[in-house]
Amino acid sequence: MEPHSAGARNWLILVGVLIVAGVAAYFVGTAVEHQARSRDVAAAKAQLQSAQVRVASLQSINRLLSADTWAYRAAVSLDNRNFGVANDDMAKVVASLNAVDASAAGIDGAPLAALKTEAAAVKISVAVNLEAQRTQLIHLADGITALADRSMARTDPAHS
Repeated sequence: MEPHSAGARNWLILVGVLIVAGVAAYFVGTAVEHQARSRDVAAAKAQLQSAQVRVASLQSINRLLSADTWAYRAAVSLDNRNFGVANDDMAKVVASLNAVDASAAGIDGAPLAALKTEAAAVKISVAVNLEAQRTQLIHLADGITALADRSMARTDPAHS
C-alpha cells in the first residue's frame, strides 16, 4: 500500500499547491483590478473637473451673449417707443452682466466692470429725440459683443 499512499500524498500535495496558487492568483488579480480601477477613477475625476471648468466658461459666455441680446432688444424697444419694455430689457442686461464670472469666461474683470457700470447708468426715458439714448444702447451692445468675442476666442480655439 505504500505505493498508493505515496501517490495519494503526491495528489494531496498537488491539490494543495493548486489551491494555494488559485488563492494567490485571485488576490493578485484583485490587486491588479483595484489599481486599474483607481487609475480609471482618477482619469474620470480629471475629465469631470475639466468638463466643469468648460461648463462654467460656457455659462459665462452665454450670459455675455444674453446681455448683448437684451441690449439690442432694448434698442429695438426704444425705436418702437416702448420705453417701459426698453427699461425692462436694460434690467435684464444688468442682471446678465452681473452673473458673468470674468475668470471663467477668460476675460479681464476691468472691461466687464466698466460695462456693468455703463449698463447700470442707462435710464430710458420718454423723449422726442431718441438718438442719444439709441447711441448709448448701441455703444453698450458693441462693448458687450467685443467682450463676448474676446471671451470666445480665448476659451474656444475653433472660434478664432
